[in-house]
Amino acid sequence: MTQPTRACLLALAVSVALAAAPSAAFAGAGFTVPSGRTICGLLTSKQSSGLGAGLYCTSANIPSEEAEGGVRLLHRGTAKKFTTGNDLALMIDGDYPKAARPKLAYGKSWKRDGYTCTSRQSGLTCRRGSHGFSVSRESQRYF
Repeated sequence: MTQPTRACLLALAVSVALAAAPSAAFAGAGFTVPSGRTICGLLTSKQSSGLGAGLYCTSANIPSEEAEGGVRLLHRGTAKKFTTGNDLALMIDGDYPKAARPKLAYGKSWKRDGYTCTSRQSGLTCRRGSHGFSVSRESQRYF
């Protein structure tokens, strides 16, 4: 086999492996609501860049002056609103096109790692124990 042929085969093998591998930016569980206005992802401590393992969501329903608003619900404590930067939004959104992200249909619940999120036409509510958040076009609540 000639050197260029080996290089081509190696390049092809690497591209196939990368296409089959989960997103490096976001490899965890997640979903979007049917409206597409809120996207959530469960990030490990390694994926969350030192911010803590937990459920992170970006939402057009969370007002923010600088960038898209977000909310995080860690393993302990109340949910916190924050402004997402490009890096964190990429970790939450991942490399998936929004159309390919699993949709959490209205009236359905998503459960992972102690978190429960329920999607309704009136908004999204997520909890872990007694803490959580609700976001909708009309209001946001963090508890």
